[in-house]
Amino acid sequence: MPTSRKGLNPARRIDLARELWEWEPHPTQREWLIDDHPVKVAACGRRWGKTEAAAVDIATYGIAYNGSVQIIVAPTYDQSKLIASTVERLMLANDRIRAQLHITRTPYPDIRYRGSRIMARTADDDGRNLRGHSADRVIVDEAAFVRDAVIDEVIGPMLADRDGRLVMVSTPFGKNHFYRAFMRGVGGGDDRCGAFRFPSWSNPHISAEYIDYQRTVMSDRQFSVEYEAEFVDDQNSVFPWEDIQSAIEDGPALNRGASSVYVAGVDWARYSDYTVVVVLDVGVTPYRVVALDRFNRMDWHSQVERVADLMRCHGVSCLAADQTSIGDPMLEILRNRLWGERGMNIDIEGVVFTNTSKRELIDNLAAGLAHGEVKFPKVESLIQELQFYEYELTEFGNVRTNARRGYNDDCVIALSLALRLASRYRFAGGAHTSGHMRDSARGW
Repeated sequence: MPTSRKGLNPARRIDLARELWEWEPHPTQREWLIDDHPVKVAACGRRWGKTEAAAVDIATYGIAYNGSVQIIVAPTYDQSKLIASTVERLMLANDRIRAQLHITRTPYPDIRYRGSRIMARTADDDGRNLRGHSADRVIVDEAAFVRDAVIDEVIGPMLADRDGRLVMVSTPFGKNHFYRAFMRGVGGGDDRCGAFRFPSWSNPHISAEYIDYQRTVMSDRQFSVEYEAEFVDDQNSVFPWEDIQSAIEDGPALNRGASSVYVAGVDWARYSDYTVVVVLDVGVTPYRVVALDRFNRMDWHSQVERVADLMRCHGVSCLAADQTSIGDPMLEILRNRLWGERGMNIDIEGVVFTNTSKRELIDNLAAGLAHGEVKFPKVESLIQELQFYEYELTEFGNVRTNARRGYNDDCVIALSLALRLASRYRFAGGAHTSGHMRDSARGW
């Protein structure tokens, strides 16, 4: 057991940080650090300074309380290592501390100072890397992205036999254990829990210009979560209903406009899914969907022929198609059909989906809808897919985007692929360079 915590004055540890490293917290960091509740919860906006504050907190606690055990937990190894590396740099920066320091970096960070120990672990899917440990404090970074069961069934028991303390910091994500702990703290119904919300601008060192710029490039909901640190009711929904509604134009028909600048996105069918082709008019503002074709249960060559017909009908300048899995041979057949057999001068891009590239496409579509950059007619299949497209937390603590179980996402993907081309082609007037993308498939 560490030295008794009775009479602990957290402000004294801020003084210790000043003496050792000349470190001074900004006002809300100080507010957070001097709080002494057994359970502390902070909903933080990006760039608030949680990594720095957590590292100072952990380092000074380990120095002040000889024999203490602290464990840093995060959804991924890289996230847990980030705070541990900052703790390590702090403690190595002081000659007196460095002389009594022992550091192990693999397979997991393990920092020992005199009788105190600071470890970093991942939460994994079931917390298996945490089992068997006990601690005086567990600090959970990006806690909202750690599964409820890991907090309740693994971390809770780790603290039980040492009357340990739980510290959770995160950007909000859904109304899970992190949200419930936050509400216990702000509601005053749990004397053991302290809760704080620190939007990004509560860090006086971040520029107002940076915050204002982020507000313009993100949807309102994204900005509320990631910079205002707000818990949003429809937070798991990628596309807020009000954004979808504002994008719907009166009238059921898809109408070809007067513009000569058209781009297209294609999502190929897999098993019971649909192949969807979206043609987007990018010569007008906002961009308008002028064609949406959705079909399934067709052989590959028939699908390619149907897509080729639509490209010719609208004089499409560029097409982006899913090249993942079965999309690779489909894309090659489409190239041969358009370039060889039909002699069409159309740029064709292949897109290999990864979690990151797909997230970028979907975030771009969400921002486009939020800022009124895209309009489409009342096509029920597209509207329904947008409505039930959600963020999902994987068992490894990563975030991915998918259709809700029982729904499709083919229209969403096709529209996002077309929109990805919009900024490049809207000023091109439909002009082509000489097949400049024909020699290679490009992925984002």
